Amino acid sequence: MSQHYAFVGCYSGFAPGELGWVGSKNPGAGILCFSFNSADGALSPTGKVMKQDSPTWLEIHPNQRFLVATHELSHHTGTPAGVGFVTSYRIEADGSLEKICTQETGGRGNTCAAFDRTGRFLLVTRYWEGGISVLPFDPETGLIGAVTAAPDHSGAGPDPVRQSMPHPHGIHGDPRSDRVYAMDLGTDKVHQYRLDPATGALSPQEDVALTPGCGPRGINFHRSLRVAYVNCELDGTVVVCAVDDDTGLVPIQSICCYPDGFAGRDHPENFGMADFWGAEGCLSASGSHYYYICRVDQSIAVFTVDPADGKLTFSSRHALAPHANARNLTLDPSGQYVLVASQDADCVECFRIDPSTGALELADTQFAPCAADVAVV
Repeated sequence: MSQHYAFVGCYSGFAPGELGWVGSKNPGAGILCFSFNSADGALSPTGKVMKQDSPTWLEIHPNQRFLVATHELSHHTGTPAGVGFVTSYRIEADGSLEKICTQETGGRGNTCAAFDRTGRFLLVTRYWEGGISVLPFDPETGLIGAVTAAPDHSGAGPDPVRQSMPHPHGIHGDPRSDRVYAMDLGTDKVHQYRLDPATGALSPQEDVALTPGCGPRGINFHRSLRVAYVNCELDGTVVVCAVDDDTGLVPIQSICCYPDGFAGRDHPENFGMADFWGAEGCLSASGSHYYYICRVDQSIAVFTVDPADGKLTFSSRHALAPHANARNLTLDPSGQYVLVASQDADCVECFRIDPSTGALELADTQFAPCAADVAVV
């Protein structure tokens, strides 16, 4: 498509204060659509809204024809254990979404969904039940099949509030192998699996233990280096990992993303109930810079990536909207902009990337109530 569109998923259907990790008092309606101009970074509301229950993670299929949205349901809103859903949509040329199907995931708290490297399987977290699920995906029709694997994790971490049980928050397939990584905030581990591309079954591999209390949340893979970046929520760090084809992730660096002296535990905007409350990260299109959302500090930390080993060096910091508590971010297709879903500021922010330094400059901001994620095609 020559025209670009930004889709913004929002938390919906809650009363103010009902979701303990949400400060916004403006529930969204579902998935909003904006036209996006890659010449200047401008966002324009199209007025199109796809109503859905809390589509807090949006994933574009590699063929760019389909969008999958999670339904992040929880016990806070009366959803019983073992109930969860994902929905697939066809992306039309005018930016509208045509619903294809909704499929059960086998559990609540579907905080993340990603495709394996073939695009034929959907990988989903079940945060509140402490497990993950695999579902077949037809790249021709966009249909999602029934769950083929649903392993549960075990264990806990040192934080009695956030880590009393397993809480898989992020999941991703290795872009060059059939390995699957599940970042478990509750156990301080990255659980590794092998995905059978014929059946959708998962075979457990050796877990990767990270620093106790770090709370791993998400992962990003470098496009050219065999390096991955694990975002940790509870200690505000990124763990840089070499990727071994036989054993998976090998941590080689841990770097704090927050300013020196940051104190977040008793901050009135800290709904993460920990000393830090980091969110997601992403790499620049060239792989030369890495971006990490520092919630409560309301900033994005910018790092330079070493072209030899992928290690990070702090470069700069850019402020987000006041009270942002941004949840997610993504690059636009041109690689010139980072778009941020600033949940508690009820907006989507677009930042222009300086290609030489990686520094950010605000290009546009648009109202999006309780924005949780943004995806651009």
